[in-house]
Amino acid sequence: MLKANRRELKALRRNMQIIFQDPYSSLDPRMPVGQSIGEGLLVHGMRNSKERFDIVIETLRKVGLEDYHARRYPHEFSGGQRQRIGIARALALRPKFIICDEPVSALDVSIQSQVLNILRDLQGEFGLTYLFIAHNLSVVEHISDRVAVMYLGKMAELTTRDNLFREPLHPYTQALMSAIPVPDPKLRRKRIILSGDVPSPLNPPGGCRFHPRCPVAIEKCKTEEPPFEELRPSHWAACWVAKEQVASGKTGPVIPVEAVAA
Repeated sequence: MLKANRRELKALRRNMQIIFQDPYSSLDPRMPVGQSIGEGLLVHGMRNSKERFDIVIETLRKVGLEDYHARRYPHEFSGGQRQRIGIARALALRPKFIICDEPVSALDVSIQSQVLNILRDLQGEFGLTYLFIAHNLSVVEHISDRVAVMYLGKMAELTTRDNLFREPLHPYTQALMSAIPVPDPKLRRKRIILSGDVPSPLNPPGGCRFHPRCPVAIEKCKTEEPPFEELRPSHWAACWVAKEQVASGKTGPVIPVEAVAA
């Protein structure tokens, strides 16, 4: 992408679309939603208004809306309906890749499941690839094939969904996993409480960026930044302690039970 000229970049953009986080601010309030959905088609050369309208109507139906919704304005829809319109706008150009920027975080839980199911159905129908950005790990587990965990702008861990939720390697990932609510009042999970504040991204600490808050940090973590390496098959992590543990053949969490706060 960085080497593409203006014409090549425009062609690339047709195959890459985005669904924004806030359904209330991502649509033009002065434009009927059908026009918003079809705007990308016009930008990319579809001048025939009848063809554009047919694609808009077909796409609205794909996301569970009706034909007459194309003539309405954003303020006439609920948050869940607006997000469906945002999905339809991203889908109209029939892209190969869609960035989903926290697409359900602003919605009620019951509506979240509907939108997620729509995304899964569309993925299967059109062969889409999603880059799904989220803080809700339950949503991540539901929709992802591979998961990357980031801390302070750096990749901490990357692996398949099953590997990550079964045996995370990075201490930060383990702390995140310990915070997932368990839907059973009789079960109690050991919480990993991280001390200290998140450092400024403008002035990150030296060495491993997580070391000021890591309960198992060693001296090397303070001075040398760990490389992002494949420590196990299809399982990458950037952690000196995890690398030593994997090299020694140990299994189980990097953070020992005695380091977990009550």
